Amino acid sequence: MHNPADMPELLARFLAMQQPSWRNVKVSSYEVMTGGYSRLLAKAVVAHDDGEHILVLRGDPPVDKILIHTDRRQEWELIQVLNLHGIRTPSGRYFDETGEHLGTRALIIDFSASQSFLPYAQGGGSLEGLNERLADALASFHAIPIDALPEQIERPESWDAYLTNRIDEWRRTADAHVEDLPIMRYMAGWLDAHRPVPVPLTLMHGDFQGANLMLADDGHFEMLDWELASIGDPREDMGYFKAVAMIAPPDLLDDAGCEAFCARYRELSGFSELQVNPVVVAYFLILGVVGTVRRLLEGGADYARGTNMLMASVFTMNSVQFGQSIWLPTSEALGPILDSIAAAAAAAALAEGKSC
Repeated sequence: MHNPADMPELLARFLAMQQPSWRNVKVSSYEVMTGGYSRLLAKAVVAHDDGEHILVLRGDPPVDKILIHTDRRQEWELIQVLNLHGIRTPSGRYFDETGEHLGTRALIIDFSASQSFLPYAQGGGSLEGLNERLADALASFHAIPIDALPEQIERPESWDAYLTNRIDEWRRTADAHVEDLPIMRYMAGWLDAHRPVPVPLTLMHGDFQGANLMLADDGHFEMLDWELASIGDPREDMGYFKAVAMIAPPDLLDDAGCEAFCARYRELSGFSELQVNPVVVAYFLILGVVGTVRRLLEGGADYARGTNMLMASVFTMNSVQFGQSIWLPTSEALGPILDSIAAAAAAAALAEGKSC
């Protein structure tokens, strides 16, 4: 994939190996796609004697142009699980694990004919009811049993251990960065002091944002790009969506839409109102971005050291600066409300204990 001019021949040869029944395999079109900032993307039209297929390739860029490091094997195996459970995401077809055939480690998935959500919204498409469809999308893959997920995805030992590790990631990020970032340590202390009511750990998308959503003809969302998936608190996906939507609208979880979103998600998941509500979503707006912030800071530091030549590593630092302008006022406003939710949860637990 590093040399697009070679890809029609390489891809045709690879597909002929994967599908021996296909005769006269030809790649009639190979087009580099934009939109994926961390992986190489391309769309290919493949023809053979019995039909035609439109496929998408996702591959690793050259070493000196890697924005973030993720594992194609894990992504490939997860897509198989998602397909098995009927999650709305393009089906995985083939995988070149070693890069021997396609020039880099790459997976091949079906091309989705659905409409990209952000262009749809920016073109004036109706957003009515899409906040609830967003809840449908999240609840669908959050419900996959953890035991069904690929073995290499790390299993936290408990919700408390998981949240502690995520909060500490703010401190570790500050310690590892090339310059001092006191705001990271401040936010870690705030997050620690205002922990939400626990929920069961689930599969998380890890990059759940408008750019990774497609809108199907039936009004439901399809989800793309699972490279940052992990096991964690499902509310991180909600907070992350809202955080990114404040930079790249529309925000389906704004003041008008978040209540209905939360109600729909509670209906599908069985979570309580203390566990899922707009205030808790805002808490995870802060917590849920730390993984991306860490990777973006690492990319900027690598660029400064000269080990990364990707200009996007510098450009995306702007989003980290924007995030800082959101974290402080949000935390100041949320603190008292989160304290009251924690008190209500404690009172409910005490009452339940006495009734038993």
